[in-house]
Amino acid sequence: MEDRLKVYRERRERGREYREAAAKGCYSLIIIVVALILLRPVMVGQILSLASAYSSVGLLDDSLRQCNKALLIDGDSSEVWRRSAQVYRAQGDRELAYGAYRKAMDADPANRAAHFELGRMYVEDDRHPLAIPCFEQVRRLGPDRITGSGCTRASYHRASLDMLMLCYEKEGDPAKLELVLREARLFYPDGDKTERHSARPAEWPAGDS
Repeated sequence: MEDRLKVYRERRERGREYREAAAKGCYSLIIIVVALILLRPVMVGQILSLASAYSSVGLLDDSLRQCNKALLIDGDSSEVWRRSAQVYRAQGDRELAYGAYRKAMDADPANRAAHFELGRMYVEDDRHPLAIPCFEQVRRLGPDRITGSGCTRASYHRASLDMLMLCYEKEGDPAKLELVLREARLFYPDGDKTERHSARPAEWPAGDS
């Protein structure tokens, strides 16, 4: 009887130890998963910085490899897709650039830079009807939030209004052209009214390449 009781107690003790070990393993796994989730933006940001550095010195293949690494970590990163599109565009592969920009916009419809840069590509290719929705999206998002006193850098909103005026002028739509012109005067009364006649505004928004 005592032997049976001893065996029972040993089995119960082993069961308790197994449960405790399993619980600790689950907690450790949860901590690792949470840490990876929290660190993912940091890791992606570091990789994108390296990709930008490679691009700045003309090492486009190396830059694209870094973008692909970042996509393995976060395939839904709008900024990674945008950077990939910039590299494809610099390499002259416009179709891949178009596709990557669309991925960037799907991942984040509020990514002003992606919308503007895709619209600019369409304008460069004389595809103004396709450019208009890109610039209109930036227009709907409203003026950029620019922090810092005395900051005078151009905004995607302002540049998109300029490009919309150009597109509507090219498409022969004076009514929409006048509406955009009025909005530009409302938000940017100090702007050059003749700026819409140029295919390139005086200053592209910061961060555009």
